[in-house]
Amino acid sequence: MSDKLFDAYLQKMKTDFSYIKPLEEDDDAIEKAGLEAFKAGDFEIAEKKFKELAVSQPDHHSGLEYLALLYSRTGKFELAAAIQEEAIKIAKRFLEDDSIDVEVIEEMEENLNKVKEGKEIQQWWK
Repeated sequence: MSDKLFDAYLQKMKTDFSYIKPLEEDDDAIEKAGLEAFKAGDFEIAEKKFKELAVSQPDHHSGLEYLALLYSRTGKFELAAAIQEEAIKIAKRFLEDDSIDVEVIEEMEENLNKVKEGKEIQQWWK
């Protein structure tokens, strides 16, 4: 997926979830609901919640990383890789102020390599 296609995906997500106000939502509740749905195998609800999280936290990688996890689980590896690449770009910004460990980036990059090989992403953050 090219940057242009990812940008279109992101714009559609922002349009579809326009009721979400960035930086004004209860991100913890959205994340928890998404993870519960994911663990229960309700991927439709999990996808919705992870997209809401990504829209509510535009400068954080977690919503996108959860989407990459979901898409790798459901066999959408190309989409998972494109989203994981964007999550890594966002996460690397946190290196500038030392608010993230380089090991986190390394784990994310390992997951990117896995998904490019058609393998499921691992939840390293558990």
